[in-house]
Formats: sequence, structure tokens, C-alpha cells
Amino acid sequence: MKKESKKSENPFVTYYKSAMDEFSKITWPTKEQAALLTAITVVVSSAVAFMIGLFDFGFAEAYQAILDLI
Repeated sequence: MKKESKKSENPFVTYYKSAMDEFSKITWPTKEQAALLTAITVVVSSAVAFMIGLFDFGFAEAYQAILDLI
């Protein structure tokens, strides 16, 4: 049996249809999950920013101490 050849669709329409098919497969987090994940992101980002700030301060002080010795 031969397959019937479909009229070729516009590539934009094909893309849109496949994107909508994939979009319908998404499992969205609950409100509680979203709040928890947001809180984790804020805490981890703040901790990393604090650590980078400490390293920056330490390196700046060490650099200044070296310059004062010269």
C-alpha cells in the first residue's frame, strides 16, 4: 500500500503544531513546589554571592598588603 502524500504544510505551521504538542506534555510544578524551588534558588544565590564577596575582599586586602610592602 502506498502512503497518500499530504500537501506540504507551511514550515511555520508545522513548527507551531509540534511546539503546541510538546507544550501540552509539560508537567507544571505546584504552587508549593514553585515557592520552595524559588526559596532554594534565592538562598543558594545569596550564599554564592557572599562567598564571592569574601574572596574579593580577601584578595583586595592581600593585594593592598603586598603593595604596602613594596
